[in-house]
Amino acid sequence: MIKKRLISSIIYKDDNVVQSFNYNKFLPIGNIESSVKNLNRWNADEILILSIDRSKKKIGPDIDLLNKLKNLKIETPIIYGGGISTLNDAKKVTALGADRIVLESIIDENYDQFKEISEHIGRQSIILSMPLSLNQNNEIRIFDYKIQKEKKISKNFLKAINDDLISEILISDYKNQGTMRGFDQKIIKKFNFKNNLILSGGIYEISNIRKIFQDKRVVACSVGNNLNYGEHRIQKFKSNLKSSYLRRPFYSNQS
Repeated sequence: MIKKRLISSIIYKDDNVVQSFNYNKFLPIGNIESSVKNLNRWNADEILILSIDRSKKKIGPDIDLLNKLKNLKIETPIIYGGGISTLNDAKKVTALGADRIVLESIIDENYDQFKEISEHIGRQSIILSMPLSLNQNNEIRIFDYKIQKEKKISKNFLKAINDDLISEILISDYKNQGTMRGFDQKIIKKFNFKNNLILSGGIYEISNIRKIFQDKRVVACSVGNNLNYGEHRIQKFKSNLKSSYLRRPFYSNQS
């Protein structure tokens, strides 16, 4: 059985690590370098860094941030998302040490450029981000962070999935983001695609992770504050979920 992954997520905005509430309220909570160093030492399977204001401001990926992370020389794989709108952006991000990249805005803004990135960087390095929810009619909707509105999943997103240009889909339960309510499993029950999924949003309890891992499509879950600010929480999560799901827990004394 392939082991599932426990990803620690960091949301970065205006040069601060922030806690996000539904993508419209943000609470500054820490320093990016300290956060990444700790998560590397605590044995997260991957570290997901989302620079969420870059695409909206059209200012490209955060090269200064990526240079800082490169200088840390950490061993944990890094996933980076934010501001990537061209093949050149993607090349810069991966050259600075990101193992994989997250793409979202570019899908509707410039699908041809997205396709070119996938073809040159390799689909195995591409994660498609989809902040989803269910409306009052129990229909799936995607949230557009830039305009702060829900809308139907566009043809371009469906095309990106069907054209086999991505490795995994990051589904964020954005309505539960920053809460302790748990990921709404009705979302993935309505999501009728066979792609590998990473789930994020509201994931706080071990029992919630255990339930969502029962879906064979779910290969990882991404957890934010509950893992980022507790020294032994990653080990506790892994120990309680047991080896049937996750890689074994490990703790490094390296500072």
